[in-house]
Amino acid sequence: MKSDLDGALAAMRGADDAYCKAKAYSDGPVDEVFTSRRVRALLRDAGVSFQTLLGDVVIDAVANKLKVTAITSDTDERTALIAAVDEDNLMGRVRPAVMRRALQLGDSYLSAWPKLDKAGDPVPGKVRVSVHGPREMRVIYDEDEPETPRLAIQRWIVKTPLGVKRVRVDLIYADRIEHWIAKGQRSSKAGDFQPYAADGRDAVEENPYGFPVFHFHGTGLPGEYGTPEHRCFYGTQNKLLKLEISDMAGVDFNTLPQRVALRKLGMKAMTPDDLDEDDFAVSADGKRTVSSTGEDRKSKLSSEPGSLWDLEGYDDVKQLEPTTAAVFLDRREAYLREGSVAASTPLHMFDRTGQIPSGESLKTANEPLDDKAGDRRDAFDPTWRSFYGFVLKIFGHENAPVSISWAPIESTDETTKLTHAKQKQDVGVPVGVSLTEIGYDTKDVERWLDDGDGGLPQRVALLNQLGDALGNFASAVAAGLTDQATVQRVVTKLIGDVTGPDDGGA
Repeated sequence: MKSDLDGALAAMRGADDAYCKAKAYSDGPVDEVFTSRRVRALLRDAGVSFQTLLGDVVIDAVANKLKVTAITSDTDERTALIAAVDEDNLMGRVRPAVMRRALQLGDSYLSAWPKLDKAGDPVPGKVRVSVHGPREMRVIYDEDEPETPRLAIQRWIVKTPLGVKRVRVDLIYADRIEHWIAKGQRSSKAGDFQPYAADGRDAVEENPYGFPVFHFHGTGLPGEYGTPEHRCFYGTQNKLLKLEISDMAGVDFNTLPQRVALRKLGMKAMTPDDLDEDDFAVSADGKRTVSSTGEDRKSKLSSEPGSLWDLEGYDDVKQLEPTTAAVFLDRREAYLREGSVAASTPLHMFDRTGQIPSGESLKTANEPLDDKAGDRRDAFDPTWRSFYGFVLKIFGHENAPVSISWAPIESTDETTKLTHAKQKQDVGVPVGVSLTEIGYDTKDVERWLDDGDGGLPQRVALLNQLGDALGNFASAVAAGLTDQATVQRVVTKLIGDVTGPDDGGA
């Protein structure tokens, strides 16, 4: 058992730096990279930091396209059990968070277990779903069968009854769960731990349900770990940060430009106290130089913004103009284009102030992103089906099938979506299914279906007749006069107006 503990702890330590880096390039702060030791020393000593991180743009561009619209099984009973678990565990919020974390850090984990009462007994009909980050949990795969998880390690900190912090570790197998606790402050090796039996449980707890941990990552390939969605943007982010900081340094000199006095021809050389000894004057080892002569005379020159070099025998003064902002902004645009290609993220998502494509142009611009988002959806889909299959297994429904419905990946206007829905209905797809597939909320569709299937095709047909008006809505969205959410509400209201109030309504 301790060999598993040693290996699992080592695996967590080995992956931690990459997770920390991924989080930094999303949430900050990022260590600025400078080739000049002098500039690095100056900014470090002054505590200067200008950071606008764009990693979240790359992450959210994909995450916002991954929306689960419905989860069903083969019977109404099983579908109702899934719905009850979703409601109890706020899965409408958990699912997007789990997938976003997998995109942000590369990996994310979800576990399910019967909900226990105070006595430690399962509560009938209840399942507890827990979310785990990759720095607190890791699945270790079987070397001979990489598609099979061999165990999972969960690591967290607890307080003893005496208020002392200790590290707890669980090793989770398909047939058992081993509980461990650190003996003292050290917690890096198996020898630092001892079996933990408390809370009415043995140190080794039986697991009758099977492997309860589910690993979400962007490749979906068995036995692999994920890659942060924005890792390909790290280099671009470093370039942008350097430009940003350099530009901000120039802002000081734009506010109070530096000036210099010109010496007369034939005038003697500068004396030691004429030398410039400011914040930039650092030695090769990064330490400040001594800005004085043997008599501790301080320099009377300064490179501070707005400073004047007042020297005898000079007959002219010049102002040193800083580099124009265009030098930085032009490079910034070039680097953003480079990062946009590397991350398969449309350029307009990084700059919402410019002209945003619409119609076919928007579809073309979004194609690389849509393809990437489709790959991530295909990677997450089987994991979600396995997770909900395990939930049903806890309830005694072995090998129950689960279907996941996703909102469309492609960005389209309302007219196009409704046209596609009508085309599907014409070939026999049920009205409710076709509307759910184009992104309408399942509960809204069910409410509309209360009037019977006969009413819905007429509503869709009427909305298709209003295509010209909806086309104007699309143009208004592109021009920034309204937004997609407003158009969605208008269309929903039109459907309601056509059908009239529910039978039980006022």
